[in-house]
Amino acid sequence: MTTMNRRHFLLASIVLLPAMPAWAGMLKGSTPLTGQREQGVWLAVQQLAGLRLTKPEEQTQIVFFFDPNCPACAKLWQWFDTMPRRDVASMWIPVAYMKPTSEARAIALLRTADPYAALAQNFLTFDAAAWEGAMPPVKDATLAEQSSLRKNTRYWSRSLFGATPLILYRAKAGGIWQEVGLSDAADLDRLLSQLATARLSAYTK
Repeated sequence: MTTMNRRHFLLASIVLLPAMPAWAGMLKGSTPLTGQREQGVWLAVQQLAGLRLTKPEEQTQIVFFFDPNCPACAKLWQWFDTMPRRDVASMWIPVAYMKPTSEARAIALLRTADPYAALAQNFLTFDAAAWEGAMPPVKDATLAEQSSLRKNTRYWSRSLFGATPLILYRAKAGGIWQEVGLSDAADLDRLLSQLATARLSAYTK
């Protein structure tokens, strides 16, 4: 049986709960569970190492922070991996905290030439009982790869909120917004309906 320390237990409790707006509204401080974030947060996140599911001409609409061994993240991908959701311009940023294999598995995902296929491989045959993604962990991670992934994890835990899945998105009404936890499919679909367009507007004189 996998041994979990207290931090892992508390975070696992969060990721497996549905979103709870009333509880979120009680949180204070610089890293609220849900709410509007500064534009600088969005710009900083775009510089992290991630798997981009976008066309060359598109802007990212939504960002998902995930651990490759996170059961709630697997459910999130399984919801996302259907039409028309998979056409959303998204960025999937791996972090590593849930299990010893998380770092090497996340690096394997970042190495891939086909990010969509890699995420599908990891999450569509996810071992929910063992909390293990299906992507084989790398055995030769470089210092640069480890540093890049740890930068993801530091930013996520210190500047956002240390739980997965965590979602940032650009709203068509304006602003950058954060959500934490796995909502039901209807709530997630409503969130997608609020996204800003992936394409820059063409202005004419």
